[in-house]
Amino acid sequence: MVAAAPRVVVIGAGEGVRRARAARLAGHYTIPLLRAVDVLIKRQPLPTDGYVIDSPPQLLDRVAGTGGPLPVLAFADLVVLLPEPAGCTTEEISRVLRYYDARGALLTVGADLPDDEIILVIDAALRGRGDPEGPPRPPWRP
Repeated sequence: MVAAAPRVVVIGAGEGVRRARAARLAGHYTIPLLRAVDVLIKRQPLPTDGYVIDSPPQLLDRVAGTGGPLPVLAFADLVVLLPEPAGCTTEEISRVLRYYDARGALLTVGADLPDDEIILVIDAALRGRGDPEGPPRPPWRP
């Protein structure tokens, strides 16, 4: 079941683009914006009423190491990936992204997509997660 407010992790893209997008999403949903370093390394507790976590892919790589998925981010309703230029991801980052994709929790959107369109896509993806057969393959994903 999805929380009253979404639990979203925004990763990828350049730092400025990602941070701005994460801040706007948090503002739209009126939920806290958290930095991944505070949650993953400093062990800041997660709010129960939704959140947006801003995370660079390199941090996911370092924290995940070889031990599997990131336990604290495993509870996210949705991971929004703003793709970086081709060739910027490592195999370890790809492994973490495959984990979220297999859970049906990975949403890949262009960093230049307007906020209102991303919000529509996030809302649709969150509604689709309740379908026991899974949502149809979204048109915005390759």
